[in-house]
Amino acid sequence: MQQDKYSDTLNKLENEELENISPGAEIYQQLMAIYLYQNKLANAKLLWMRISNNLKEQNKELAQLNLLNLALQHNNYADFFKHIKYDWSETNKLIIDDLLVKQREELLNLTATAYVSIYEQNLMEMAQLTPDELKNVCLDWTREQDGDKLILLPKLKEATPRIASDDQLLKLTEFVSFLEN
Repeated sequence: MQQDKYSDTLNKLENEELENISPGAEIYQQLMAIYLYQNKLANAKLLWMRISNNLKEQNKELAQLNLLNLALQHNNYADFFKHIKYDWSETNKLIIDDLLVKQREELLNLTATAYVSIYEQNLMEMAQLTPDELKNVCLDWTREQDGDKLILLPKLKEATPRIASDDQLLKLTEFVSFLEN
């Protein structure tokens, strides 16, 4: 499971934060990055509130992570992709790269679900992708020409079969009668 990827590291960092009187910026940076990756935005916000003001002012990477958190909280993908372009430290680079991949996948899935078609240029701007990256990511999307612009048509995903509510009610009734006997 994706969220388990950094769970051990997260537990270790949370324990370090609790044990140290004044943890360093690196611990806070990693905690914030993992919270963002795991989509624990409330935890990231509370962490930001716990960090001392002088540490916030001295450390630009913490401020940048907070900007990412704010963009995610407001579902502002444009700001998120703008703020993620930063020279991250080696300790956070892998986590941030994983976060970037995860958010791009989420954006593309959301786009494929919400839109019948979208201009290639709009999707490139929204996801901050180069034309080559977009072609690699959207391999199964159909491309059509509209004058001088290229339109992308997302591949329709098969709807998951749903059990009729009558069937569910019947199963529930049988289960309750079984428990009563």
